[in-house]
Amino acid sequence: MNKKLSVKTKIGYGIGCVCDNTLYTLSGTYLLLYLTTVAGVQPALAGTISAVGSVWEALVGPIMGSLSDNTVTRFGKRKPFMMFAAIPVAVITSLLFTAINAGPVVKGVYYTVAIILFWTSFSMEFVPYMSWGADLTDDYHERTSLRAYSYVFGQVGMLIGMVLPTIIVDWAMNIGKTTQQSWQLVGMFCGISAGAALLISALSVKNTDMAKDDPELIRMRAEKKAESEKHHGVHPLKRALMILKEFASILKLKPMRYLLAASMLYLIANTLFSSDRVFFMTYNMGMSQKEISFIMLVITFSGIIFVPFISALSRRTDKKTVFMAGIGLAGVMMMAMRAVRIDGLSGIVAVSLMYSVANTCYWQLMPSMIYDIAEIEEMESGESHAGAVISFQALSESVCIAIGLQILGIILELSGFDESLPSPLAAGGNEALLQPESALTWVSNSFTLLPGIFMVLVGVVMLGYPVTEKSLEALRLKKK
Repeated sequence: MNKKLSVKTKIGYGIGCVCDNTLYTLSGTYLLLYLTTVAGVQPALAGTISAVGSVWEALVGPIMGSLSDNTVTRFGKRKPFMMFAAIPVAVITSLLFTAINAGPVVKGVYYTVAIILFWTSFSMEFVPYMSWGADLTDDYHERTSLRAYSYVFGQVGMLIGMVLPTIIVDWAMNIGKTTQQSWQLVGMFCGISAGAALLISALSVKNTDMAKDDPELIRMRAEKKAESEKHHGVHPLKRALMILKEFASILKLKPMRYLLAASMLYLIANTLFSSDRVFFMTYNMGMSQKEISFIMLVITFSGIIFVPFISALSRRTDKKTVFMAGIGLAGVMMMAMRAVRIDGLSGIVAVSLMYSVANTCYWQLMPSMIYDIAEIEEMESGESHAGAVISFQALSESVCIAIGLQILGIILELSGFDESLPSPLAAGGNEALLQPESALTWVSNSFTLLPGIFMVLVGVVMLGYPVTEKSLEALRLKKK
């Protein structure tokens, strides 16, 4: 394995993050709002539909991880999945943001099927892509550097999936398109952009390519053929049990348990904040689509600015310290902001910057720490199961996103949010302020207080995380 990677390789790998971040931020920021205020689905049902998709991803992710771990082609383990997922990503994202004129039952079925297909295509690219990073380098700091490049390109995906949708809707409606048609254009644009980025990444990085006559490839094919013959005819249920057994083995690793718990807590916080922020800005603040786009730009570009600082701090101290302090302190400040009345653009910007610090710490450092755990698991088992480790972590992500979406959907329902009122996505003005006071209060809580509590808990859990640069190097020396 190459310890040091060229800038070209890091850029090529990083481009792939445009895809998953586009899809992740698009669904996380706008899906619940779209389903309720454009498609006309009741909030609790919309939350359930969103949660079903995330649970489905939790089931599909491990399968993709296992398949990519055991795939042997001249293109490597991961590339075939990424290339195959490109077209479904584009088509299904478009369908998900297509409004249909039908009754509640038909709408429920349509969007449930669409979101299942959406998360299936997402898993097909996300798990192999993330696992690919562990295949490219085993250097402790190089992994952080690789993820820094990915995070920067991920911000481009965030720009596409989080900033541009309101701009596209505003432009489309100004030229005479309906709200529904405008959001279908959003789905098409985001889907095509994500699929294109995926193909560019898969085709531009050559590190895992192997020539047809490569001796290593010939050996790997022979091993996989023997393994395939050995397991031929194994019942699907038995295969599922084998995956669960592998997960149980991974969960025995102490670092995995701590990082998994911290990751789950953060992702609930992230889901609440990301899915609620447009509700808060439109219903509580009465902001226009242009103002919302500006806030999304602040989050996007501040993330890029924070990347080199987080990389430098991680080298001077350690990934664990920066991860724990960055997210924990951001949570404390977000909780404090709930006691202060957020009034105007400056308050929104302040909260968004706090969130951006935490978000940059998580998405830049968590994958790097997962790669460390994948290496530890390989040292323990004697075999590489990076796909299984990544898919296990992705499974927890999916479950937590489902929990966060369902919590927000229930909060909106119980607080009296009325989806039948005029949509702020369709028109500006006082319509955005017509929601009951109880609904506005809980939208505000979901924007600051609740995410802040979960972020503080992340910092508490990470106190017990045992992996540092020194401890990992000591383990390597011990296993030699």
